Amino acid sequence: MPFFHFFRGLRPPWQRPIKLIIPFLTLIVFVLLPLDLDRKVQDALGIFLCIAIMWTFESLPLPATALLVPVLLTLFGVFPAAQALEPFADPIVFLMIGGLIMAEAFHRNGLDRRLAYFMVLRADGNRDRTLFYLMGAAAFLSMWISNTAAVAILIPVVLGITTRLKDVGEHVTARMLLGIGIGSAAGGMMTVTGSAPNAIASGLLAQEISFTFLDWMMVGVPMGLVLLISAWFLLTRLFPSKGERLEVGELRHDLKEMGRLNGGERRTLMVFVPTVVLWIIGANIANWFDLPASFMSAAVVALAASVALFIVRAIDWDNARSISWDVFLIIGSGLALGEALVFSGAAQWLADGLQNALLGAQLIIVLLVVATVTVVITNFISNTATAAMFIPILLGLSRALGLSPQLLVLTCGLCVSLSFITPIGTPPITLIYSTKKVSRRDIAKAGVVIAVPVILTISLFLLGLDSFGMF
Repeated sequence: MPFFHFFRGLRPPWQRPIKLIIPFLTLIVFVLLPLDLDRKVQDALGIFLCIAIMWTFESLPLPATALLVPVLLTLFGVFPAAQALEPFADPIVFLMIGGLIMAEAFHRNGLDRRLAYFMVLRADGNRDRTLFYLMGAAAFLSMWISNTAAVAILIPVVLGITTRLKDVGEHVTARMLLGIGIGSAAGGMMTVTGSAPNAIASGLLAQEISFTFLDWMMVGVPMGLVLLISAWFLLTRLFPSKGERLEVGELRHDLKEMGRLNGGERRTLMVFVPTVVLWIIGANIANWFDLPASFMSAAVVALAASVALFIVRAIDWDNARSISWDVFLIIGSGLALGEALVFSGAAQWLADGLQNALLGAQLIIVLLVVATVTVVITNFISNTATAAMFIPILLGLSRALGLSPQLLVLTCGLCVSLSFITPIGTPPITLIYSTKKVSRRDIAKAGVVIAVPVILTISLFLLGLDSFGMF
């Protein structure tokens, strides 16, 4: 495009002010346009456009842009100050804190290095196979625990591999990090417990029809495997590895030298194992012992595990200081934007427009539009907010179009997991971006190339199930 050629030709001192002017100019023009919209709807949409452009062009560092979100929401009267700041204390933020502290304990005590050596040796030096094992591990963990926690644990594993093996180029580091992020998305698709959007979709469907944990898996598992395998195949092509095999002789020697688990590793596992168990069946345990349900929530369990790690001296606060705390600002701002769209009515306005546009369209077109819109939105705001925003509307749209509710709800519920195209699309990708080993361009390139065929596959798979009377 002519503008981008012109923009790239400018000297860096001129690029920065232009990158700042464009989003704010967009905001001002949009909110002043004489549109037939409620004032809060128009303001919320203008703020969304402004922040989306700033995140896309990196007009400011991502955490600085995140701090701007509550400022704009309060300035334009979409939220009062307390409500604009509330998403920054959302449970997902504290789940991330717990996951990152757990990951830091793995790193400080050498468990990540032990696991890294084991996985590389299992792949017998084959770089593509190593990537597949890493992605498979991320997917399996994310079926049962938070995607964020799974990625937070595996990031040190990847960095341990690439730091120890000096012949590994930056492109291989990037594809391994992207691999675990996308692998966690694949695992998150597979079960109701895999992610919060899955729970929202399943719960709302269960209010309309009989829909069980197994019903979700019958759709989620095959689609998760499609994402996992296709992502592995495409990553090996997008980021080709130089050399056929990794030199693993020294790693095999080092793993032998490590010997049996040391005290720090045992103390970390002593906390980690019950934490995973509580993440999986904590709600059932709370019911058995008549405890408050929120006491066994993933966030509270993660925080309790963090405290336990300090108690058993698996980690100290000096270690925790090295955590990238700024990522919490980015996640909080994404949640705040999502809540603002819902609260202001902007989400309803968008969904109503979608309904009017889709009446009379072919079913495959309806599915592709719902899938594409879901993916676009979820890459800029929380996937949980996207699901909460769209799924109730899609249930109404299903009734209007005379469709089985599973069709549109599962399309949205599965596609919100494809939030790996932008650094702020989902907490795992934000964590990966925060390592500074993967560029925003690499995230976008891999994300788009992988997401497009998966969107098509999900739509065709659900259409096929409906054609065979499965819904």
